[in-house]
Amino acid sequence: MTDKQVKWTEQQKQAILARGGNVFVTASAGTGKTAVLSGRCVSLVADGAAGPDVLSMLVLTFTEAAAEQMHARIAQQLREAYHQTRNPHFLRQLVLLQGANISTIHSFCKRLIAEHFHKLSLDPAFRVIDADEAMLLKAETLEETIEWAWRQDHLVQGLHELLHRRDLRGSEGFLGSVIQLSEFLEGVVAPERWCDRACALAEQVEPLGSELGDKQQQIVKDRLGTILAQLRLARRLYEDEVRDGNWGTKLQENLIEPVAACLDQLNAQNWPGCAAGIRDFCKPRLNTPKGLPEAVTKVVTGLQKDAVGAFVGLRDLALLNPDYLNVVGRSASLQTRILIELVRRFQQLYAQRKTHLKGLDFADLERYALRLLTTEDPLGEKLHPTETALALRRRFKCIFVDEYQDINPVQQAILDALSSGHNVFVVGDVKQSIYAWRGAEPAIFLDRLRPAAPSPKDPAQGFRVDLNYNFRSAKGVLDFVNKVF
Repeated sequence: MTDKQVKWTEQQKQAILARGGNVFVTASAGTGKTAVLSGRCVSLVADGAAGPDVLSMLVLTFTEAAAEQMHARIAQQLREAYHQTRNPHFLRQLVLLQGANISTIHSFCKRLIAEHFHKLSLDPAFRVIDADEAMLLKAETLEETIEWAWRQDHLVQGLHELLHRRDLRGSEGFLGSVIQLSEFLEGVVAPERWCDRACALAEQVEPLGSELGDKQQQIVKDRLGTILAQLRLARRLYEDEVRDGNWGTKLQENLIEPVAACLDQLNAQNWPGCAAGIRDFCKPRLNTPKGLPEAVTKVVTGLQKDAVGAFVGLRDLALLNPDYLNVVGRSASLQTRILIELVRRFQQLYAQRKTHLKGLDFADLERYALRLLTTEDPLGEKLHPTETALALRRRFKCIFVDEYQDINPVQQAILDALSSGHNVFVVGDVKQSIYAWRGAEPAIFLDRLRPAAPSPKDPAQGFRVDLNYNFRSAKGVLDFVNKVF
């Protein structure tokens, strides 16, 4: 309705007008993603008869400032739509906007918990512990955990091995890994199963043929594929410039063929052959190609050097070291189990301290919201929506998420519980993910982008829209940044 005042690009129009499925928008800085998100909100409420009103929309961000900006943008576009059309429907939406659900994910979870505290057996007078208080509580809990561990006869030997010759300066030393692992588990949907699985994997004395071994072999396979691609690119760049040179042929014989042979062995499920090829590889002399422009020479030699370094570096992987199990493996298994035991005790004691203070930290807000909205199947492999979640699905006709690249698995599970499966609109840019330290996983965004398409045959796969027109930066800056990426 506001097209006369806002001149949308074709991609922006597609993001605003796409209907019938989830919409995934990739939007780098300066491409107008906030305007597009607010524009889609107004576009959806434009039809008073069929469209949802602003109270049936859920808009989630990651910062209070972003939430305020989103609220202001939607209000601005609603005002513009009203002044343009004089339609009282827009004026009504503007009034209703004061009660709309536009907030950070944590604020939304807090409201949800406050409304349903009785279902979670929580004290209705709970408070949210700020980051500084939480950090102090964790430091005190870590000391209590270590003191407890030394009193447990069955842990003493393992503690000696775990802490031998390690820096033990409180939360800043090795023992701080207990807190770090606990914080990592805050973003895991099923932390207890994760701990059980970690202990089970640590018990495996023979990695080959195990789940852990399969994953390690996949890592080797992925790295070999990357190394091979680098070497082939180096040869192609050389031969595009020098038609009668032999540097490309030597690269093929000395490097490309040995790497390709290892990858072929792994694809044929011949791990011993692949491992032998990596261990027995003799690093050749790396010659600089002649006859290339200086810039191309730097790129080609850089590719060659990086690829060879990565290939030789594969020997350092435990799976490729025949002495690993005898020298390190069994000790590492014991240390892993002890570390998991410390983390579990730490989490119990930390939870007790928070209960005593009638407090919840930010991770608790997410976990309690997830507990409220989902229930596990008997095998614990899948989450199902609760009656509360189904009621919220009927309430929220549209869900919007800003900065989607910073979402973590628990937050995604909450969204899955709230979504009907075709009413989610997200915007983000994986290159701008900044919250890895608190569990953000950009791979969640990437996994949902892969099946999506600008014009999908099946809307259930989702619409993909790439906003690639920058309104903020000069062309020279953009060209430089794009070259770096």
